[in-house]
Amino acid sequence: MPQTADPVSQKRERDLNGLYRIAVIATLAFVTVTFSALAVVFVLRSRVPMNWRHIILPPILWLDTAVLIGSSITYEVGHRRLIGDDQRGFFRWMMLTTALGLLFLLGQLLAWWQILAAGQLVASNPHSSFFFLFSGMHGIHIIVGLAGLFALLYRTREPASGPRWQMNTRVLANAVALFWHYLDGLWIVLFALLLFVKR
Repeated sequence: MPQTADPVSQKRERDLNGLYRIAVIATLAFVTVTFSALAVVFVLRSRVPMNWRHIILPPILWLDTAVLIGSSITYEVGHRRLIGDDQRGFFRWMMLTTALGLLFLLGQLLAWWQILAAGQLVASNPHSSFFFLFSGMHGIHIIVGLAGLFALLYRTREPASGPRWQMNTRVLANAVALFWHYLDGLWIVLFALLLFVKR
């Protein structure tokens, strides 16, 4: 928050940040419950030998995971630029973050194709089914996060038009940051489950 902002503007920004944070946390709480339930079912089902075969995950998923972690890093660098009133710097870092997010989705699609091409998708094998379920649902949330990134790019593509515009941009950036970093951590957990839960 700029040091030159008057107390009333500072209070309004804190209030907006609080409202956005509550909305995002409520959304993420629902997402967490959903994925936690699926993870429990996955672990329990892995303990039943019938029709369970651990599929070989494509190596590209390691690179894809690094790309997503990288996108969280670039977001934070850009976010600090915005806090420091460097809108152009923020825009450039958000462009890079968005590109990495799109690259992550492309990597997921390539992993899907590699698994299908290897003949590992077996209707009666829950492990392959869970891979597509986990990565597909996570991919949908990544698309939601990308929508937030595109909104930030739209808002900062040109110099801000005034203090209120800048304040709303900072509030939105805080909310998107929370959502995006959560997706990063969520994918790491899902990837670890798919790698290490075998039987």
